[in-house]
Amino acid sequence: MPLWHAFIFFCSILVASCAIYAQVPDAYSYNSIANFANQLVEQKEYYRAYQEYKRLHAYYADRYAYDNFVVASLYCHYEGKQYNEILSSANFNTITPPWMWIYIFDSAFKRNDSSVDRVIAAVPSYEYSNDINEIIFKRKLAYCFYAGHDYQELSPTQSFVDSYDVESLYAYSRFKRSQLKNPYAAIAWGVVPGGGYVYSDNTENGIVAAIVIGICSVITYFAIDTNNTGIAIFTGSIGVFFYGGSIAGGYLASIKTNKAIMSELQAYLEDGLKFHDDRAMMFERYGKPKTQ
Repeated sequence: MPLWHAFIFFCSILVASCAIYAQVPDAYSYNSIANFANQLVEQKEYYRAYQEYKRLHAYYADRYAYDNFVVASLYCHYEGKQYNEILSSANFNTITPPWMWIYIFDSAFKRNDSSVDRVIAAVPSYEYSNDINEIIFKRKLAYCFYAGHDYQELSPTQSFVDSYDVESLYAYSRFKRSQLKNPYAAIAWGVVPGGGYVYSDNTENGIVAAIVIGICSVITYFAIDTNNTGIAIFTGSIGVFFYGGSIAGGYLASIKTNKAIMSELQAYLEDGLKFHDDRAMMFERYGKPKTQ
């Protein structure tokens, strides 16, 4: 082979290798990690996305700041239903950044537990951009409806009230709260066999309890009347057991019914006030890393 042919062949191989190498992305570059993490979010693989955002901040803290990572972390944990993870890391005395407060409030609200009271007490008191203030206001409004408070107490932010169908939200919240059961009333109704269950909207179990207790009572009565002591003791014990269980069951059923009612109210308020859109906006604007 002539020397100049060999030289051309060598140059061609070198140029092709450089072109191929230039097309291979660096797996540890900022754009590669950021794009991969964002893709995982779109695929709803939130835990893996969180790990990638954590790695991105560790490698490129100058481009992906800690505050941005915190927003992405909270978003991934919330969408991954890791509400306890968010709440366990919260310091209820110093929830200052609004984005942190928003995700902590939503986690407590989703769980329908008493920690929502502590979160609302720690609401950021500073003035932020108008959209952030509106997001915070909507959580305050939801809390008023959820807790049965008068939303007119939010008069300083009355301009936000006019942006929503507050009357419908208020009417629905009053309707749902009117359906709540008094657990002590369920105990009182439990004096009547199955009555506590019926009061707590668990009619099927109430009917079963009433039938079982009634049958046991009738058999026990006739067993005593005919001097069948063994049968009387057996059926009487069963009847007493079911009677006590009916009273306790009515009490527990009322608590379960109340939780279901409040969960429905919580879901309705979240949907009506578009909480999901707020969290998505916060992530897109403040947490999602920008790529080229």
